[in-house]
Amino acid sequence: MYAPNPPRTLTGQAASSMAHPPYIFIHWLHGHRWHERTDPILLNCSSINEEAAQPLLTSLTVNVSEPLGLLNWLKSNNPKYITGLDVFVDAYVKFDLMSGMAEKNYNQLLTSWQRLFDKLAREATNLQHLKVYWDWENFIHPGLGKDLCFVRALAQLKVQQSIKIDGFYAQPWPEYLERKMGLRPSVPAEDPLAAERRRYQNGTQGLLP
Repeated sequence: MYAPNPPRTLTGQAASSMAHPPYIFIHWLHGHRWHERTDPILLNCSSINEEAAQPLLTSLTVNVSEPLGLLNWLKSNNPKYITGLDVFVDAYVKFDLMSGMAEKNYNQLLTSWQRLFDKLAREATNLQHLKVYWDWENFIHPGLGKDLCFVRALAQLKVQQSIKIDGFYAQPWPEYLERKMGLRPSVPAEDPLAAERRRYQNGTQGLLP
């Protein structure tokens, strides 16, 4: 039986040249995952603060849906290396009609995002790009797309080059973010959510952060 040759492993400069720009996923309370093509040198570092990681951090994008998870990660990793922030605002909130747990969990989620944005506004001093997607499902899982406190906290971020927004958010948010952050948010050129978003935005015209 023919046995194929094992895949060739790239090392050193060759591996580094083919590596993906540093991109990390934080969707859990504890732990994280690097992009599959991350440079092995960076993967072997326990913290991006290590000297070996420094030459690889000309950019660093963080993809986050769990704010407490990123706050935990930042306890041992310096926010000044973050150049891109991709935020997914999950609509899902555990709901229990009998106990009223939805309101408690909603407030906990909102407070976590506020804490995260406050820290990044102070310490993520090299943030170049911001992407935000507000998720929405139904009245039980409404997300934070109409929440005044969330968008006020978001507007604290010091973004230097670009802001992209998508998903379900209140109608005044783009104008407000541009006024507060000094950059006009862009939306996808081909937007399959446009019609559904307009329905979502009905009645939000009076929301003034």
